[in-house]
Parts: sequence; structure tokens; C-alpha cells
Amino acid sequence: MTILIERVNYMVDISIIVPVYKVEKYLFRCVNSLIDQTCKNFEIILVDDGSPDKCSNMCDQFAELDSRIKVIHKINGGLSSARNAGMREAQGKYIGFVDSDDDVEPDMFADMLEEAENNAADFVMSDYIRILSNGERSLISTNLRSGVYEKEDIKREIYPSLIMGENVDYGPILSVWHCIYNRKFLEKNNITFANDVKWSEDNLFSAVVGYCANCFVYMKGKGLYHYYQNPGTITTSYRPGAWEVYKKMNGYLEKFFLVSHEYDFRRQVKLHMIYYACNTVRMECCNAENFRKAKKNVKTILRDPRLIKAFQNFKLPSVAIKLKIQLWLMKHQCTDILVMLIRG
Repeated sequence: MTILIERVNYMVDISIIVPVYKVEKYLFRCVNSLIDQTCKNFEIILVDDGSPDKCSNMCDQFAELDSRIKVIHKINGGLSSARNAGMREAQGKYIGFVDSDDDVEPDMFADMLEEAENNAADFVMSDYIRILSNGERSLISTNLRSGVYEKEDIKREIYPSLIMGENVDYGPILSVWHCIYNRKFLEKNNITFANDVKWSEDNLFSAVVGYCANCFVYMKGKGLYHYYQNPGTITTSYRPGAWEVYKKMNGYLEKFFLVSHEYDFRRQVKLHMIYYACNTVRMECCNAENFRKAKKNVKTILRDPRLIKAFQNFKLPSVAIKLKIQLWLMKHQCTDILVMLIRG
């Protein structure tokens, strides 16, 4: 098969976007790993998202030392807002995202660019290395096969768990930071991050990417990205108001996916709502100062019309017994038993 590639003059091969907020302890490690990439024709866009610490000055100092580094200073708007700001300034044929408390392998972007170019891919995804606070490392992979996925492969192998799997967990395409994306593909499909989705924003972005893509490459077994589970970062912190944010995200998914004529995503959208209800219920139970407060907060979630709608005519999935009990208690709004079960 001959692939015709439209020739466009891009200033750089790849734009690496790094949102920066309260990470002065980790920022040097991150930027150093990007400067040392084996591919040379790239730009680094540091987006200072109104960071109140020394990060703003650090970003400017990095830019003075390396002409490939650009800095955007903006008022705090969250991770989605910061990534969008970087995308608007990006000049590369491809776009990559790196979290400022992580780092990457020296050949990460060279290897991914090669795969993207050889296969005319809309995006490329690798595996990653998870690094715990004690230094323990492990390769995180998916159950997908390695290689190239054309549109029919995507429909058959990706769509069934694109938004949420039957195990009430994320599908195989999720985090943006171990992927690169063809910028023209993103622009053609108007794919950006939702500014009002402050957490788990990758879930929405990646679902739309996976749906729209005609070709992607999975570099299975290559842990090119280093994901650090640092204490106190956004992934390990309590999130006040999370339920309202997650409902907004589910609303965006409904609007986009429930009109699809290519696949029936209705159950996945319901699973998404239920997954985040489970997530938020556990968050409230574990962080409330007492049983009474936890019960009040959990009851608000269980009585939400959106969650009630999700549970209507919904057959519980075949999951571990403890999760199945939790889902049954949530569906039937057994708040007291649910809170006791989670709080122990």
C-alpha cells in the first residue's frame, strides 16, 4: 500500500509541552531529560500556570540557557488550561506532553517520531516506567498487542473499552504523557482539553483521540516515560468538588459519543459515570473527619440524578465481589452500610 503524505513545512519536528505548577523540587530533572533528547529538532514549551513558588524564575532561566525552550506565563487555570496554552503556541509537526514532576528516556521522542513518520500515524503510544517513592520501578503495559492499528483494528480492538472497560476501569488508551500526536490531526478534529475538567482530563481527551484516529502505533514493552508517584501531587491529593468536575466530563462524553453511528457507547458512558462515583465516594469516606460527615457527602452523590440515571436498566458487570457489593449498595442508595464498608 502506498501512503501519500502531504508535505508541510514545520519549524520543528515536535513540540514538547510541559505544564508547570509548584514543582520546583522536580523541574530541573524534568527539563534536563528533555534537553538531552537524541532528536535535536524540537522545542520545549514550559507553561508557567501561575506557580506561586520559584518555578516562574526557573522557567525563564532555562529559556536563557537553551534557545529551544519557550516560556508561557499565565494565571492559574489548571492542567487542561496549561496544556491548551502550549498547544496554541506549538510549531511542531507533532505534539507531546510531559508532566513537570516526571522525566523521560533520552531516545523517547526520536523513537516515537520514527514510528509516527514510518506509519503516517495520528498518534503513537509507548509503555512507561512507574517509579514509587521508595525508588521501586516497574514497567506498566496494557493488554493490547504491539504494532500498527488501522481504522478497522481500532474499531474492533479499541472501541469496546475506549471510554471505560467492563472491569469498571480505564481502557488501554488513557494518559497523554506517553504519547505523541500529529498536530494536524488534532487541529482537523478540534481536539483540545476541556478547561473546566480539572482532573482526569486525559480520559476525555484520549477517548476522543482514539475515536477519531485512523491509524496509531503502540510501542509495547518500551518504557520510554518515567512516571513518578510523588506524594502531594494531583494524582495523590484529595480533590474538593471532584464530583461536579466528573459530572461535567461525563456530560461532554455523552454529547460526543451518544450520537456515534459507528459504535454503541451508551454502556461505556454509564460505566464512566459509575466509575467516578465509586472514586468520589471512596474519596469522601476516606477523607471526611467523621462518619456523619462522610454519610452526608456520600448521600449527595448517590442521590444525584445523573448517577441514578446511569444505574437505570444497568446490569452490574462481572467484577470482584467487594466491588460488586459496593456497586449494589450505591445503586440502591444504602448509604450507611456503604460508608461503614469503605471506612472499615
